[in-house]
Amino acid sequence: MDVARYLRRAYPLLPERLLREAIRNRDIRVNGAKYQAGQTIQGGDEILLYIPDARFDASLEFAFDDGRLLAPIKPQGLPVDADQDGIGQDTLLTRLRSKYPSAQLCNRLDAATGGLVIAAADEATYRSALAAFAEKSVDKTYVALAKGGFSQTEGDLRAYLAKDAASSKVRILQRGGPGAKPIETRYRVLWDDGAMAVLALFPITGRTHQLRAHMADFGHPLLGDDKYGDRVFNREHPGGLRLWCTEIRFASNGAMSAYHDARICSPMPAWFPKFLTEDNKQ
Repeated sequence: MDVARYLRRAYPLLPERLLREAIRNRDIRVNGAKYQAGQTIQGGDEILLYIPDARFDASLEFAFDDGRLLAPIKPQGLPVDADQDGIGQDTLLTRLRSKYPSAQLCNRLDAATGGLVIAAADEATYRSALAAFAEKSVDKTYVALAKGGFSQTEGDLRAYLAKDAASSKVRILQRGGPGAKPIETRYRVLWDDGAMAVLALFPITGRTHQLRAHMADFGHPLLGDDKYGDRVFNREHPGGLRLWCTEIRFASNGAMSAYHDARICSPMPAWFPKFLTEDNKQ
């Protein structure tokens, strides 16, 4: 694999200008020797990339952190863990473990989605959190931008979801079938001008790509979703997927009894309309 390609996968939030500068200045070492133009690497090679800390922010914000239960705010574009080939030097998990070496992820978000993720710094909290997700005693709220023109201001969508491993996608079915699992998504329209809508989304079930695929099937694809959405619509409003987990709540009678009725919230993403947050303050 080409060194530059590897580094883009290993450090997905590294600004392209910094990578190009490092290549140009040969601030990269492969197995102890300075990088050579066009050089490739293979498994077992050691790569060192020299970039001043002040020029690349690898910090991590927390919405909640009591030393046991952790709720980091995942930046959009940052994977939660290494990819299928084991590549991923900069991930949510590596950032977590720089502070808590034994941290474990209790749930996941797509790389393109941002917001709250639940993690644990100790084994007991980890097991309790996994049990809470399994028994569905954890409620999550997302905000999103989507294609507008909703006929109702809120609704409850039900369907079936089947994974397609060959395409790394999922399919939405109106009736069950082999491998299909039931899904339920609630939505609330916060604002809609006909072309664009701001939504609050509540996944009652938590399947892979559920919110993205379900809203696209409903006729209101999320902005920036090239996998399931409207690419023409996305090109008119560049900037990536507009989907963010903004709130997580633990039920009072669930496995996370130590955090019963805990409500963890993150700040709204930069793309969320400011006039809506201002209205909520009034």
